[in-house]
Parts: sequence; structure tokens; C-alpha cells
Amino acid sequence: MSEAERKKELKFLDLSKLCEKISTSQKDKKGNILRKFIDDFRQVKGGKLFYPVMRLLLPHLDRDRGPYGLKEHTLAQKYIKVLSIPKESVDAKKLLNYRAPKISGSASGDFAEVVYWVVKNRHSGGEEFLTIDEVNTHLDKVADKNAGNNPRGVEDVLIWMVQRMSPLEIKWLTRILVKDMKLGIGHKGILRSYHIDAVELYDVSNNLSKICDKLYDPKLRLHEVEVCLFDPFRPMLAERCDVQKLEKELHGKHHVVELKWDGERSQMHYKDGEFKYFSRNCIEYTESFGGSSSIGSLSPHLVKLLNPTCRSFILDGEIMAWNKKNKFFASKGQNIDVKSLRIGSDHQPCFCAFDILYLNGSVLTNKMLKERQSILSTVFTPLEGVFVITKSTEVNTSKEVMKLLNDAIDNRDEGIVLKQLESVYKPNVRKGGWYKIKPEYTEGAMSDLDLLIIGGYYGEGRRRGVVSQFLLGVAIPSDLPGQDPKEFHAVGRVGSGLNMKELDELGQKLNWNNCKKKFTPPDGLYWTKEKPELWIKPCDSVVLQIKASEIVYSDAYPVNYTLRFPRIEKVRSDKRWQDCLTIKEFIELKNAASGKLISSHITEDKSPVKIKRMKMTTVTPSVGHEFLGSDFSKVKSITKLFEGKEICVIIGNEDYSKRDLEAKIVENGGKVFQNPGLSTFFVVSGESKHIRVNNIAKNGWHDVVTVDWFLNCIELKEILNFRPKDLICMSKNTQKKMNLLYDEYGDSYTETATLESLKDSLSKVQKVGKIKSMERCELADFDHVLFNGSSPFAIFRHCTAFFFKYKVGKLTDNVNSPLKIAAANFMFMGGKIVNTIEDNITHVIIHSSDEEYVGEVKSLDGYRTKNFFIVNEKWVLESWNARACLDELFFQF
Repeated sequence: MSEAERKKELKFLDLSKLCEKISTSQKDKKGNILRKFIDDFRQVKGGKLFYPVMRLLLPHLDRDRGPYGLKEHTLAQKYIKVLSIPKESVDAKKLLNYRAPKISGSASGDFAEVVYWVVKNRHSGGEEFLTIDEVNTHLDKVADKNAGNNPRGVEDVLIWMVQRMSPLEIKWLTRILVKDMKLGIGHKGILRSYHIDAVELYDVSNNLSKICDKLYDPKLRLHEVEVCLFDPFRPMLAERCDVQKLEKELHGKHHVVELKWDGERSQMHYKDGEFKYFSRNCIEYTESFGGSSSIGSLSPHLVKLLNPTCRSFILDGEIMAWNKKNKFFASKGQNIDVKSLRIGSDHQPCFCAFDILYLNGSVLTNKMLKERQSILSTVFTPLEGVFVITKSTEVNTSKEVMKLLNDAIDNRDEGIVLKQLESVYKPNVRKGGWYKIKPEYTEGAMSDLDLLIIGGYYGEGRRRGVVSQFLLGVAIPSDLPGQDPKEFHAVGRVGSGLNMKELDELGQKLNWNNCKKKFTPPDGLYWTKEKPELWIKPCDSVVLQIKASEIVYSDAYPVNYTLRFPRIEKVRSDKRWQDCLTIKEFIELKNAASGKLISSHITEDKSPVKIKRMKMTTVTPSVGHEFLGSDFSKVKSITKLFEGKEICVIIGNEDYSKRDLEAKIVENGGKVFQNPGLSTFFVVSGESKHIRVNNIAKNGWHDVVTVDWFLNCIELKEILNFRPKDLICMSKNTQKKMNLLYDEYGDSYTETATLESLKDSLSKVQKVGKIKSMERCELADFDHVLFNGSSPFAIFRHCTAFFFKYKVGKLTDNVNSPLKIAAANFMFMGGKIVNTIEDNITHVIIHSSDEEYVGEVKSLDGYRTKNFFIVNEKWVLESWNARACLDELFFQF
């Protein structure tokens, strides 16, 4: 592009000024401002060329550019480096703590605004103004550098842009990088400002480039929007519905009920052997499931079931994880990522289809649901664990729907979906005749949890500067009866359920403390990955009544579980902080119904009926059969070694199975428990890398011992003291004791080392990667410390020698020749041998019989700045015998 052409291009500064004007204008004027800008753009450049601007106005919808990897905290660190801001300065603290009102001031909570005021005082901007195309080009570079894991490259691109931008441009560049424009006008408003049909086209294509290309003329209307093959679209959604208020929706219409799958909503596209998979947000996962019949975890299985007459199609459904061994579907709460499943794992992906939108070149969205379901049944032959067609049950009354919902409750399913048989498929529409019905939508059907606030987070947008999200904890009961709990462990984070007035009232009751940089939780409060921005003493806190759908696995919290879809029901002002839910009660709730918090069946009269928990054939097993407990009622106690002690066995080893070890516990008076609890004495495991062992290690509540230590105790008939090698992982109390008795490598401070203990300690040093090859000069310094001079075992430590053996043709291969013996002794005593006369050598060693070559070597020495000694092999041999480096003068030629 020539300089003249460049000057005619739209400047990024002009777009920044437009965005600033829109964001600061009244709500009813925002659309008019944007429409005028777009109309002017069309007159000058044409509507098709608006895509570069559109993708900057809607960065979160731009699918053509990869992620930047720059969230607020990371970007703050980059700006501190790029702008050379001192790390301990006020401005640096503002960027890193942009949410805190006391630090960031009136702009707190708005990262880009904080950046603007920091930059404004330090940087006036470059003289040249970047064009829209130039900004897009460099944003592509940022995404590419991030994809290549090149943080230095990201910084270089940022430096280039920031040096050429004004503070206002940097502010809006920041909003683009964090993909949060805060214009006060949603993506639908921006799309409608471009064209009246843009939202409808986006819902089926999810492609900003296509919108700008097809709807460039505002006078042209898109009368029929088609679902296109291999173009992702936003799927049709279901409206939330309370089953007790369903009668109105059922009146005069025909409906079916389907199971609500708890997997990944997906769409499958196929044409002539090629597959593509997209998520509900139009993210492509073809690489995981396979783009053809020969690759991937799903496509090779599906192609065998495909009807040969089906040349192309688009299916809507859910991808679930199927447990191949136990024959059941895993839910999201079981922490299985269906997109990451690989061949050979315990689970495989299964496509659960419930709709078809395209077949053999024809769009089916305008056909009624009952017609589409009939067509769907002709595409694939169903196969358990690979392809399933969702079962539909016709219903006429709310009573029938309620029964199906209660059946889902008993089977631990997420809920059901009610669909009108006459409904057509409307992408991204929530009110099109589909209704999702879950137990949590009905009052009184779910168990509430009373949890204590132990941390807080500042909100964003209209809640910026206000603590609007809370870290919740459960109590660890005191060992002494009647005493208040002194420990609280985080179990989840909640941010919905209270309006601004309620948040303000709650905030007045809480006395917050800041979590500073490198902050460690105060005594009594425990959290791991999910760290709050503020913390509060338990005695100053309040209890919140929380409603959630279930308790699910999560390694982000110290108890390894958290809440799914939590919501604040109310503030429990009537409840003392000491009386919040305990860890034991929390785990009991988790175990009661496989994590589901449903407490009752749902009836028409709204009076909940408690569920009688019966043994169901469809209940998902939580562990495999090899981990289930055994019947030891017939095993007789032989000793009282473990009397009164609760012991848990995770897994056995090659010699002793889990059941063998549990039998030995019972034989020696102990009690076998399948899960470690508060009173568990210790845990036994034959594997150190087992997933349950990892979870126990994260909690820090229990000691996990080796099978060898356990068997040694039984053989010696006493409970032995722990040594580090006996423990796979330690409780916090044991860790404190071990720190007093052993170093980090398991070497005792008090006991004499043995050959076995030294081997154990050195193996640990090697495992943690702390063995370091020392330089010869470092070894020489070490010798000086140990021997108060040179080491008698490394007399040639400072010597580098060339043995004149490769040029001489007179030496035989006899390993006992004096020169070869000298070379071996030289290396053994710390010397270094090189194959050429290098600049750093100190000696050239020539065999006594090869004196004829001395002149040649001396001529080489004359050109060097640092001379070397020319000696015969006797210097080495006699120094070896003397255990000292002898004077070279007596051995020169």
C-alpha cells in the first residue's frame, strides 16, 4: 500500500473515537450513532469491506482469529513491561489490582479505563496513526505468537502498536484484546445496525465475514435463511419451565418428552466421507472426533453405521462419554472431558441425536418436529455407546410429564425436555416450543446448603467496585466437643441470586481484608487454585443459603468437590457463623444421591414427597468393582494391632490385592472403610500415581502409606514410626514432624546413615532434578575445601592434555602400552584429554620413543599466547605413584 493510499484508509483512532462516543451516549442514541457511521462507510468504501471494522466491534464473535491469551492480569504484566513501569509503583499496582477501589480509584473494575489513565500520564502516542487493516494484521500476529507459545513475540507486537497509538487508542485496543467492548449495546444491536437481517443470518452461520459479504446492501432482504453444510450455527434452545406451571403450555398442542442429556451440545456435519463437529458456541472439535472414517475417536465408528443413501446431513444432538466397561453414560459432574477422550481409554464418545436439519442437499428446518424425527431414524443404525437416537415419549397432561421428571430424578438424570411436535427448527431461538424442565426449577425440590463466606471478588460493569461474588466454605469440626470450628475449607464460588440493594446490605455486614501479592491464607482458612481477592475472618462473616443442582468433582478446591450452578437463596442472618455446613455433612450430601441435591419428588399440589432411595438398576456406579468393599464377616481377628482404628485401602500391588490387604486389617482388629474420613487412621496404596491418592494428597488430611510398611507392621506386630520412604503422601501434621526429623531428601538429622538410606536419599535428589554437573574449576574449589589443597584423588584436575598417540604410527593396540596406561591414569585422576592441540590445553604428552616429533609440536607452541608443557608419559606415571602433580621440568624433552 502506497503512502497516499494508506492516508485514505480508515484510522483506528477514528474507530476509537466512535467507540468512545457510543459508550458515553444515552442508550437510545447509541444505535443511531453506529448506523450513521456504517452508512457513511458504505458510501465511501462499500458494505462488503466492513468486515475488518465489524470484527473489531465484536471481538468476542470473531472466529477467524485465534485467542490472544491476554486476560486482564496477564495484559497488566505486559503493559508494565512494555511501558517500563516500575513494578512497585502506584501505576503498576493500579493495573494489577484494577478491581480494588482503594487502589484504582473511580475507574476500578474497568481494566481498560484504568489502563487509559495510567498511560495518559506516561505516553502521548506516536505521530503516525495506524489504520484498521494494520491493527488487524498485528492482532493476527498476537494470536499467532500466542498459538506458538511465544510470549516475547507477543510483547514485541504490543510494543510496536503501543508506540504508535494514543492513550485513547490503547484503551480500545485493550478492550479488543480482552474481548469486552463495554459499548452499552449488545451484539444483536450492532448487527441490526449493519442490516435488519444480520442477527438471523448470524444465528445460522455464526460468521461475521459472511454477514458483511451477503448483507452489504441494506435494501436487500434475506427472505429465507438456510442452514449451510459445514457452516456452524447457533442451535435452537429450550425455554426454562416449572413443571407445576405447565398446564397452559400443554393446552391444545401435541408434545413429546425427551431425556435432557448432560454432555456437550454438538452438531455433526457430513458430506461424502467428510465429517465436521461444532459445539453450541460454534467452536470446531473435528480434530478430536475425526474428520474422516480413518481418524478420530468417533467418526471411524459412525461411518460403519451410516445408511449408504445418506450423502450429506446435519444432525443436532449431544456428545456423551460412554463407559465401555460398566455400560453407562458419564455426566459433566464426573469431570470427564468428552472432547479429550482417546482410543484405549475407559470411556468413548457417543453421539446422542435428537434432530436433523439437512439431508442430501435439502434444508429441513421448516418441517415439523415429528417429520424431522421420522427422517432422523433413517440416517444411522443405532449402536450402544456409539450412536443413539433420543427416545421420545408422547404426553398429553402435566401429570404424565411430572412422572417422567420424577423417573429422571430417580435415575440421577439432569432433567427432561418437552417439545411441541408441530415446532419448526429456529436457530438460536429459546421460545420456539421447546421447554427444559429440571428439579431445581421447582420450589422445595432441592436441598439447600448453608455455607460460610470466607472470600470475596469485585464485580464488573455496573457492579464494579462492589464485592458481588463470594468464596464459600464448610467447617471442619473441632476435635473437642463443644468447641467452635477453627478451620474452614473452600467448596465453591457464587455470584448470582442477590440484587444491588441486597448486595449493598450484605456488604455493610462484612469486614473485608485484602489478599496481597503472594498472599497465603490466614490460619483456619484453606483454598487452593480458586483464590479470592479479599478474605474475611469467620467470626466476622455470615452464612448464605445456597441452592445448587449437584455436587461435582473439582480440583480447584481443597475438598476436591464443588457446586454446580450455585445460586444465593438468601442471607441467613438468623444463623451463627459456627453453625454452617460441616465437611462431614457436605460429603454425606455428595454420597447420598451420587452428588445430586434433589431431596424430593415433585407433585401437582406442590407438597414435596421425600424420595425413598431404592436400589436402581440404572444408577450410575461411582467406582469400579475392583474398588468396592468386600464382606469380611467370616474373617476372624488374630491380633489387636489395629484395634479401634479405621483404615482405608485404595489399591493393592502385584503381590497383594485390595481385598488381601483389607482382610489383613480385619485379622489384626482394624475396621475397613472404602473412603477416608475424619477418623481414618491411615490409607494404604500399592500405587503412588493413583488418581484417588492424588486427591488425598491435595487435601492434606491423611497419611497414605506403602504396602511394604503396612506388612512390616503386621510382621513385627507393632505400628512402626514413619520414615519418608514409607509414605506416599503425608497429612499436614505428619509433614511438620517429618520436617523436624528429615531433610527434603529423606536423610535423617538424628540417625546414622546406612548404605540403603543413602541410596534412597540420592535417588530422591535425582528425581527432583537437583543433581548438577559441576565445572572442573568448581570441583577444584571443592577439593580445596575438603583437602585443604589439591585432592590426592584428582591430581590432574587443572590439566587438559593432548596425547600424541593418533599421529604416531608406531604404537600398537596393546592396552598395556605405557602411553595408554598414562592416558587412563590421567583421566582417572581428573585430567581432561582432547584429540587436537586446542587453545586451552596445558600439556602435550609424547611417548619417550617419539622424540622426533617434539620439534613439530614446539613450533605450534610458538604461535600461542599461553604456552603448554611438552612432557613424556613418565610425568603422568610418576605423578600417579606420588599422588601429586610433579614438576614438569624434570620430564621435558
